[in-house]
Amino acid sequence: MGIRVTYLYSACVVIETADLRVLCDPWFTDGIYDGSWYQFPKLEDPAARIGRVDYVYVSHIHPDHYDPAFLRPFLAAQPEAELLIADFPANHLLKKMAADGFAPRVTTELVKGETSLHLLPNGSEDAGDPLDIDSALVVRRDGHAVVNMNDNPFNEEQVAAIRALAPQPDIALLGYTGAGPYPQTYHDDPETLERLAAEKKEQFFGRYRRMRDALRPRRTVPFAGKYVLGGDLVHLNRYRGVADAVEVARFDPDAIVLEDGGEAFLDTADLQPSAVRTEPYGDAELQARLDAIRALPMDHQRYLGGIPLEALPVLRLAPKAYRTAIERSTCTVDHYFCIAYDGRWICFNGNRSERFYEVRTEVEGLEPRSELRLDPRYLFGLLTCVFHWNNAEVGSQYEVRRVPDHFDRRAQGVLNFFHV
Repeated sequence: MGIRVTYLYSACVVIETADLRVLCDPWFTDGIYDGSWYQFPKLEDPAARIGRVDYVYVSHIHPDHYDPAFLRPFLAAQPEAELLIADFPANHLLKKMAADGFAPRVTTELVKGETSLHLLPNGSEDAGDPLDIDSALVVRRDGHAVVNMNDNPFNEEQVAAIRALAPQPDIALLGYTGAGPYPQTYHDDPETLERLAAEKKEQFFGRYRRMRDALRPRRTVPFAGKYVLGGDLVHLNRYRGVADAVEVARFDPDAIVLEDGGEAFLDTADLQPSAVRTEPYGDAELQARLDAIRALPMDHQRYLGGIPLEALPVLRLAPKAYRTAIERSTCTVDHYFCIAYDGRWICFNGNRSERFYEVRTEVEGLEPRSELRLDPRYLFGLLTCVFHWNNAEVGSQYEVRRVPDHFDRRAQGVLNFFHV
């Protein structure tokens, strides 16, 4: 046995050596991202399939990687298992875990027997960037190496650090698709959506190739970002631009798509998979899953659905939320956010140097701008931190129109702090 990678679901794998077993990014709770994300296919009784582990590694704070509802009973049943996270410059994950009652070990390196684990934050142009949240894991033993890249965007410094640890990994677990809200929440013309969804798939295939070519592994396992939208958002699934991992194997001869379920594995000793999936999931199987989750409520419908709209103090909270956002803003260019509410628009500029907040009946003349439309109860939950803007975005929970249609990462980040 070398280093064995057993695949369960999405970004969840177990990496095992003769010294240890580490569970990576277990997500098994349906309805994450405020009620929008569901598993497909659904894995029953994941804890039994995982078995005993020595460590649980959580790469970053996103709910499809950090699942506290699963971790609580799992760790309670295995009190000897240690929770591991990376040492981020701004450790949002540590703060969230502490608030959730967990006490993770923050580390960059851990050695047990002849096995070493290395946790590497993604890094960014500015240390402490609030959008810099991901990490990678390198596992080494007896000259063998496995690299788990999770959702990390390409970062030269991080890749160089990984290459120093593993000049040619035996196995690299690589993301191949993009989960976010584009294009399905930014456009409404079906023909345009289908074209943009196809372009998005190719874009993320390009990101996969770039990471693969930089790391030069002997074998790759495309993984992560596997979900379907439920509830009121079921109709958006066909426009997400999310590929099936089998599509990667069609252009990468070294890619291995392991079967779901916790039985299929790939070992560095021989690099021969125990079981692979060679065909995409069937339409009938997918449709049955979508039909089962179509009528399920979003979190704001369950938690806030009984509150009368006239009782929501949104217009009193919004200027306070603006002050919070502008104090945290790193944006130095004009970008207006215009949020539809009760026949009006709540408007503010994300530029930290240009203070602007108004409630208007029209938004013409404010450019560049993002027009947001969402349920007023959900907006109230976002303003009061019941929900979080980043989860709302990734969960496809609101519609956006950009004028002009240009994405600015720094500007978009301002919205994450529009709360009281």
